[in-house]
Amino acid sequence: MNRLLGRIGRSDLRRHPLQTGLAVLGVAIAVAVVVAVDLANHSAREAMRVSLESVTGKATHQLVGGPKGLDERVYTRLRTEQGLRQAAPVIQGGVTLVNESRRPMTLLGLDAFAEGPFQRPLGSGEGLGDAFNDLLLRDDAVAIGSGEAERLGVAAGDHLDLVVAGESRRVTVVAVVDDPEDQGRGLILADIAAAQSLLGRLGRLDRIDLILTDDEAGALATTLPSGVRLVPAAASSNSVLQMSRAFHINLTALSLLAVVVGAFLVFNTLSFLSVRRRPTIGVLRAMGVQRREILLQVLGDALLIAAAGTIMGLGLGFALAHGLVGLVLQTVNDVYFERAAGDLVLSAWSLAAGLLVGLGGSLLAALAPAREAAATPPRSALSRSDLERRARWLATRASVGGGGLLILGAAVIALSDALVPAFAGLFALILGAAFLAPGVILLTGGLLRPRVTGRPYAGLIVEGAVASLSRTGVAVAALSVAVAAVIGVAIMIASFRGSVVDWLAGSLAADFYLTAPASLTDGQADEAAALEAVDFVSRSRWYELPTADGPVELWALGLPDGRRPEVAIRQGDPAAARAAFEDDAAVLVSEPFAARRQLAVDDRLILPLPSGDVSLRVAGVYRDYSAPTGVVLMRRSLYQRFFDDEGIDGISVHATTDADRTTLGRRLEGLLAGVPGGRVTDNAAVFEQSLMIFDRTFAITEVLRWLAGLVAFVGVISALMALHLDRMREFAVLRATGVTRRGLAGLVGGQSGLLGLIAGLWAIPLGVALAGLLVFVINRRAYGWTMGFDLQAAPLVEGVMLAVVAALIAAVYPAWRAARMPIVEGLKGE
Repeated sequence: MNRLLGRIGRSDLRRHPLQTGLAVLGVAIAVAVVVAVDLANHSAREAMRVSLESVTGKATHQLVGGPKGLDERVYTRLRTEQGLRQAAPVIQGGVTLVNESRRPMTLLGLDAFAEGPFQRPLGSGEGLGDAFNDLLLRDDAVAIGSGEAERLGVAAGDHLDLVVAGESRRVTVVAVVDDPEDQGRGLILADIAAAQSLLGRLGRLDRIDLILTDDEAGALATTLPSGVRLVPAAASSNSVLQMSRAFHINLTALSLLAVVVGAFLVFNTLSFLSVRRRPTIGVLRAMGVQRREILLQVLGDALLIAAAGTIMGLGLGFALAHGLVGLVLQTVNDVYFERAAGDLVLSAWSLAAGLLVGLGGSLLAALAPAREAAATPPRSALSRSDLERRARWLATRASVGGGGLLILGAAVIALSDALVPAFAGLFALILGAAFLAPGVILLTGGLLRPRVTGRPYAGLIVEGAVASLSRTGVAVAALSVAVAAVIGVAIMIASFRGSVVDWLAGSLAADFYLTAPASLTDGQADEAAALEAVDFVSRSRWYELPTADGPVELWALGLPDGRRPEVAIRQGDPAAARAAFEDDAAVLVSEPFAARRQLAVDDRLILPLPSGDVSLRVAGVYRDYSAPTGVVLMRRSLYQRFFDDEGIDGISVHATTDADRTTLGRRLEGLLAGVPGGRVTDNAAVFEQSLMIFDRTFAITEVLRWLAGLVAFVGVISALMALHLDRMREFAVLRATGVTRRGLAGLVGGQSGLLGLIAGLWAIPLGVALAGLLVFVINRRAYGWTMGFDLQAAPLVEGVMLAVVAALIAAVYPAWRAARMPIVEGLKGE
């Protein structure tokens, strides 16, 4: 009997190839999105891990100095006077390839004789052969790994043109080192003396890597010279990886939206499968077929659809991941870690997640309709009216359950401050809104009936959309969830972009910005300030202070007397905060920094400085989107009290109101004529570049948003097309009673369009609520940012149009087929 039931099920799937194919495609797209995002996330994390470990190796601790690094004599004393053998000097800096890619890479200077214990890729000099002497003796000699050489298309003896500290430098690849695991990607290796020469840091080191026990570290910390500190080697790496965790969680959550939609679609497909087979199931039950056998038959058919969709989805996901990994890595490079270079890295877990979503999710979604089909008495199975009565009863129960889920989701979000519970509450709200969708269909029908009285076609459109609730309820729920995701993410992006635009407009107060890779000087700032068309200049110095909890970004800002920083104070009294800042009595911290360190106004911030720990009062928290790890803003005079550092990274030039900007720009360019890499940029160019980076960062979010919409698009076409194709007998009756072909086509399109409109309109409040949660809860907890809420009409209209267009497309083929089917053929079986 089981084999016979299996043949009946497979025969039914073959008789409806279009519906079956669309169901498989819906599963495939959901699986593909999950696999692609997980592979891209895994590849980005792996690229960051390898890039970070490639410059730290097995080091446990690091000796660091101030902004100027360490005097290399510190290393000499460690080796000769203190006898530390597991110590290695390191100098590293960012360089840029001079080619069409303009790819950033890391120039890593090492001492090959000290590298043995650290096991850095390319570090020990193994495999260099005769090129070892070239690396030691030549200032232009470098080595790269075999994987990187293949990417760059170079071999031993070829040249690389680099931009180093603002100057073009040509280096020679004297060796390509075997690197089977590609651990040296993004790295250019040089002898430490050559790297010092290339980077313009003669006699200086960035750090000294050490391998120490805890007792050795404690003893060493008490003997360090002034200005030298000992920090854990993993602190910087862990800080970057932890900050990127929120980004990866957000991507995963967006991909899970597609999974939720896909699960609804699978549930809808299998529910419709059960509905379509109810007469057959009724006959089989009357013949003595057991409930367990019916249950297994429906689940078996679901497994066939799931298996085909999963196999297709794994292939699609792998192909899609190749495109997504580039977008994810670009975002990582722009926001978190400048030199994370990598390719797609396969992950067994990613494939397992696809299998779990495709097979496990489909079977789970099929369980409810399978149990319903198995539990239906034979007489009820043969009655369509009984089915619709039960659907209306379930719609009432689902509305109650949906309301409960809405309350539960809101409570979870309100009672927890963590990110993962916030996402859990968000999904509870989405499911709650989906459960309310059938009730919304019934409510819409009740509101429209009085308005279509006396209009036969309009009445048939309304009744046709509402009467088949057993088939349309889940389809409208799935479509409304997906469209809400499209609307919500669009509003979130627009809100964030609007906030960034406002922030840029307020923070880019200067007319021109002078920058150079090598530090500028006060003399150049004074020259700029002395120009006739200049009102005043400000001077900025940026320094990444290593700490045991990860690096702290310090922004030292020098302003003329009476001038205060142009930052938007979000916490604390703005006037009092700026006054405390001006008197060198306190610092300002950005929102992300305050969130990460759990700081509030008037709290104390402990900074480990070369001269010892210093406690600073937090006078205010200001809005800043430039660094997700956060920034500590202090006056330059306070910074110089702590560090022997007169350097300047940037000069902001504020012109007078009547200044000729073109002439002033030329004069400033002349002022920097002899500075390597010196650049003059006006505020419009900075504004444009900042927005370009923003748009590039959110490109992956836009892709996922439209992938979720694609899942919905395919799903609603599948569901509504199957619905219309199953109503061929009903359409034949209408044709027999005098409805014309054109009228029938309008009737089918009208019913489908009404369902799409209901889904689109119901998605609007859900999408707005979703956007509000993303803006005010998710992003705040993930990054510490606050932003405005920019509710525009365009995303709402786009969402409704997506739903209606998908529904109308679903009606094209059924309407065409119903209009051309002979009436006698359509009435067969009545």
